[in-house]
Amino acid sequence: MTPLEARAADCTATPTPACHLAEGKKAIKSDPKRAAAEFLASYKLDERTDTLELYAAALENDQQYALAAETWDRIIKYRDSELTAAKEQKKGAGVINAAQRRVTAAAQVVVKLEGKTAKVRIKLNPGPPPKVTRDGTEVDVTKEVWVKSGSDELVFTFADGSSEKVPVNLKAGENVRIDAPLPKKVAPPKVDPPKVNPVNPTEKPIEANTDPEPKDTSMRPPNEEPLPPVSSEPPPTKTKQRVGIALVGGGVILAGIATTFGVLASNDFDDAKAAGCNDDGECAFGSPGIRLAERSNDRATFSLITGIGAGALIVTGVTLYMLGRKETKRHNNMSLHVGSSSAAFAWRF
Repeated sequence: MTPLEARAADCTATPTPACHLAEGKKAIKSDPKRAAAEFLASYKLDERTDTLELYAAALENDQQYALAAETWDRIIKYRDSELTAAKEQKKGAGVINAAQRRVTAAAQVVVKLEGKTAKVRIKLNPGPPPKVTRDGTEVDVTKEVWVKSGSDELVFTFADGSSEKVPVNLKAGENVRIDAPLPKKVAPPKVDPPKVNPVNPTEKPIEANTDPEPKDTSMRPPNEEPLPPVSSEPPPTKTKQRVGIALVGGGVILAGIATTFGVLASNDFDDAKAAGCNDDGECAFGSPGIRLAERSNDRATFSLITGIGAGALIVTGVTLYMLGRKETKRHNNMSLHVGSSSAAFAWRF
């Protein structure tokens, strides 16, 4: 439960959207933090965009500018979908104009909040992604994160339970990339050295065997060279070669998938430009090309990751295949041993 949710406790007896909404309106001027908690509780029970606007306004009054800007950004998307639905259903001009005014009003609030906020893009490290919070509220690290200009702080919590606080000091309107911190290394447990039992001086030492070397009692002629000892090495298999071929095949399939999504991303980007977006993929508010540009970015990212994976599979498969061939060739050795009265072949596979 976030700090805001913890304060919304006046409607415990009757937890209804209307109760929380009424309590929030009572506290909107005197206690904006409590009002924001009440509006959020009401929205979770009944997801109305009008309630979300009240919640965003209360956050702004409480000077939680980053969370307020993030919430107004969501509201713009909801209002834009309402405007699109009104146009598709061919509502009257009054309904369409009212929907357009709501989109414009939300966009104007975001522009105003940009003078008090900044944005960061978080570059994550390999491994499980950490949980990132701002003022106790979790943020989506896959997107740009709003922060308060001047001084703000992000908290990274890792899978091992450790956490790291990262101060963010940016000017209003800045948009920068920051690197996620690495989790703190935990020192390995101390291992005591093994105990050695002392030698008892009363025990007699083991005497070395001084017997003369035993005579060779084998039936082999004296001038014949002995056959080489039988190798205890197991015969090599073609497992590495088979695994290598399978990895190469998987890499080729992934490469085909990456190519397909790359082509689809390019087509979406062309459609977005045709719908009014510029060459950098930036679209005006309410432009139908916004969804096409976002889908183009998603497909391009998936194509890039899949292509990298395909290359890694192919390189690994070729390496395993070549190692398997070298081991098979090295094991196929044949030798000839000739004695005074016998001859023997030794073949190792």
